[in-house]
Amino acid sequence: MENFILYDELGGGSTSIVYKGRQKGNLNYIAIKCSDKINKPEITNHVRLSQDLDHPNIVRFYEWYETKKHLWVVIELCTGGSLESVVNRDTCLPEDVVRKFGWDLVKGLEHIHKLGIIFSDLTPTKILLDSTGILKLSNFCHSKMVTETLEDFFSLCSSCEDAEENYNYDYMKKRFQGSLTYMAPEVLQGSETTFMSDLWALGCILYYMYTGKTPFFSANHNELTGRILHEEPVSPMQTTSPTIHPSQGFKNLLRALLIKKPDERIKWPELPSHHFWTQGQKKEDDLEDAKEYDDDDDDDDDDDEFSDRKNGGQW
Repeated sequence: MENFILYDELGGGSTSIVYKGRQKGNLNYIAIKCSDKINKPEITNHVRLSQDLDHPNIVRFYEWYETKKHLWVVIELCTGGSLESVVNRDTCLPEDVVRKFGWDLVKGLEHIHKLGIIFSDLTPTKILLDSTGILKLSNFCHSKMVTETLEDFFSLCSSCEDAEENYNYDYMKKRFQGSLTYMAPEVLQGSETTFMSDLWALGCILYYMYTGKTPFFSANHNELTGRILHEEPVSPMQTTSPTIHPSQGFKNLLRALLIKKPDERIKWPELPSHHFWTQGQKKEDDLEDAKEYDDDDDDDDDDDEFSDRKNGGQW
């Protein structure tokens, strides 16, 4: 690491710190994540899955180093912070911004899914914003290939020196399931994560961006679990602008993503061709006119097409 210069601390947690950095002799800034070696299984997993990814909506991995006490991962610098920090500051985002950000996520997910990678733990904290306003998927520590199981990661953990001693199966399963708030019903019921559970998490994030809240919430673990399994989310509403209503296209997309049964959930290639994105592209010069978007006759026809996919009551 003697070839790198560390600048400001950008963030971190109990076992890692992220710095703004620069390689000596190079004027391009990068981000450098310094992690304790107890995280070696996750860091190794992140490197093996992300090192060959090259996509505008995925944080670019450059290289990594191991020193006596730490692991250092050099990645693309995203100065806009996490999606969570953006929503926390703004409270909620307009639908045209949700559409733009959501399309970034769709393109990033589509790319990794085509390569057979399941993100597994898609949350706003793992989505970063670059200086040009593009969202990027980051942190593949708890991701996996579609052909892999949790037992495969257990083998990886067992082979890593300096890993935590409490890497048992139940401990790993809990970590790989991710945040309960964004967890798909089938994962809550014991299934491993899949492409379809990634798309459930995408629906939760779109809802979160628009409302500032997740579609299911409770401080009580059992109550939250019950809501995810058995309740339907309320119609998305912006508390800061209660007179502004979401378009039918947006509500229809959320319904299609937040279907309890994974085999009935919207999937590829339906997702990127959904009218929420295509109408937005056709009207990108006039996105501020929400009424024109809501009054489009095609919405009603397309809504009928997806209404049978809904598992529960109507919004």
